[in-house]
Amino acid sequence: METVKYKDWEFEVDRELTIKTYKNVTISGAESCICDDCKNYILYRDTVFPEEIKQLFNDLGIDLKKEVEIVSYETLPNGFQRIGGWFHFKGKLLNGNNCYIPIPDGYGFTIYMTKVVDDFSIGFTKANALTFFEKTEDLVQVEFLTSIPMNKQEEIKN
Repeated sequence: METVKYKDWEFEVDRELTIKTYKNVTISGAESCICDDCKNYILYRDTVFPEEIKQLFNDLGIDLKKEVEIVSYETLPNGFQRIGGWFHFKGKLLNGNNCYIPIPDGYGFTIYMTKVVDDFSIGFTKANALTFFEKTEDLVQVEFLTSIPMNKQEEIKN
């Protein structure tokens, strides 16, 4: 285990196990989906993440081309698509905000994201939704939110 710090967060990370787990993933969440939103995300995946997030993912052992899931939230007035998604790494959130904030009535939560650059936000929580990891304890879920252009159907199919 090693310690990784990013902004106000501090994590305990099993980087070796995280790298090994991602190497065994043959197809990402978006690649396993046939919807146009996921196909569109794949077209932009290499440009979605700011350099500091790429470095963070490297430090955590995460393969940014192997997202667990992509969610399309809305089409914005400028024609861009608001999307989010998540990854996991083996470890613990030692310090910093948990991005999942419980709703007072006990029926769910809201997600608080931290802005990294103008159109990219990130958050961390203890969760294991749809994980690639064999053992689901001690996982940190890395949530992200951004916007990407919406492509025409012809571009997505090619």
